[in-house]
Amino acid sequence: MFLSFLYLVYVLLAVAVALRIFSRRSSRGTALAWLLLVILVPAVGALGYLLIGERRLGRTWMQRAIKLQPQIIRWARAIPTSDVVAPGTLSSSAESISRLAAGLAGLPLMAGHRLRLLVDSESIMRTLIADIHTARHSVHLEFYIWHPGGFVDDLVTALVEAAGRGVACRALMDSLGSRAFFRSESVARLRTAGVEVIEILPVNALRALFVRLDLRDHRKIAVIDRGVAYTGSMNIADPRFFKQDAGVGEWVDAMVRIEGPAAWALEAVSLSLTALQTGGDFSPPEPPILSLTDNSRVQIFPSGPHGSTRHIEALLLTAIYSARREIVLTTPYFVPSETMLTALRSAAVRGVNVILIVPEKVDSRLVRYASDAYNDDMLAAGITILHFRDGLLHTKSVVIDEQITIFGTVNLDLRSFELNFEVSLIAYDQRFSSEVRELQRQYESRSHALELEQWRARPRWRRLLENSIQVMSPLL
Repeated sequence: MFLSFLYLVYVLLAVAVALRIFSRRSSRGTALAWLLLVILVPAVGALGYLLIGERRLGRTWMQRAIKLQPQIIRWARAIPTSDVVAPGTLSSSAESISRLAAGLAGLPLMAGHRLRLLVDSESIMRTLIADIHTARHSVHLEFYIWHPGGFVDDLVTALVEAAGRGVACRALMDSLGSRAFFRSESVARLRTAGVEVIEILPVNALRALFVRLDLRDHRKIAVIDRGVAYTGSMNIADPRFFKQDAGVGEWVDAMVRIEGPAAWALEAVSLSLTALQTGGDFSPPEPPILSLTDNSRVQIFPSGPHGSTRHIEALLLTAIYSARREIVLTTPYFVPSETMLTALRSAAVRGVNVILIVPEKVDSRLVRYASDAYNDDMLAAGITILHFRDGLLHTKSVVIDEQITIFGTVNLDLRSFELNFEVSLIAYDQRFSSEVRELQRQYESRSHALELEQWRARPRWRRLLENSIQVMSPLL
């Protein structure tokens, strides 16, 4: 009798979750992964789906997003024509990418930029601190992780001093990513000095009933005086002190320093998230008058879980299919969708040189196994897979034909495509693309290549483990 009751509960639970999944438009892989989990482990699967099965930002956030959308559209349409460039001035492949980016994110192609690639954490932070020291009007920072210690303490001092001389300073911090920082004395020091500290997507047990707690603000943005900006992969964390017990070595990052109108566009993107969190209006200041610094053409591409489609994945797929000679990708986490895997394999088969550089060790064993499950298919298609040996390679970059670069915060995994607030810089600039490609070559020199026959000789249990975890990869 008791077993019959348990079986009835099992069936009802599985049917209830299945109906909920089918009532929503989920990707096929995600839906099948949830169904499999519910069938195999009903209680765990049902509870997991309740907590993280849907992209629930909460009713308040979504109401704010609906209210905010017309304000953002009006702002985008009011971008000065002097800063906007027609996509038709680009090559045919670049034009396709630019038009798609504008259609998905609403931000146009902009000209008049100087781009500077910064390739190590110390120089990145020292350059940012120097810019903050010279700030006269505003400093706006948004980073997923703030972690105390090392040169981060120097950054806090720079912000305190800037606020003390009348500079308007604001710091956005993801609640989960920066939880250690919120427990430090640095937050109180910043607030006491007059720095506005905003906790993005607060995490607590009560909110878990109404929102999905693993939807995170993964962006890295710094804007000084609305004319200089930074974005890329580095968090506000000194790699000499951050996650030293993870066994992956120091994190290796890169950022781009931008001078030009894309700086205040990045600030506006960040201010839109500020409005979503606080409930305030989206009201970025008027664009500053900037002198033409250089001729680089760029486009800012924000993405996030509040959209109904995976915008950043669509952009990356278009870029991959546009390649004629070479695609080089660096990412710490590689768990692609089937469509992206098909795009990369198709590029290699049609003769494009495809190189994927990932760290040899990552801070998630599940992600490593899921990622490794794709190696056989990619190697067989002729894709070069390199394992970076000197730490956790955290740089996120895609260079197409050494002409177009997508550079920013996006990992090549479903979490970045669906669940995180991300931002990317699309640079239609051969000089900058060559600089990023040279950095990638440096990473290549510190990596070793996987060989197909050697990879296929791995133990059978390892193959089974990889494939079983890969099936559940949409849930990672």
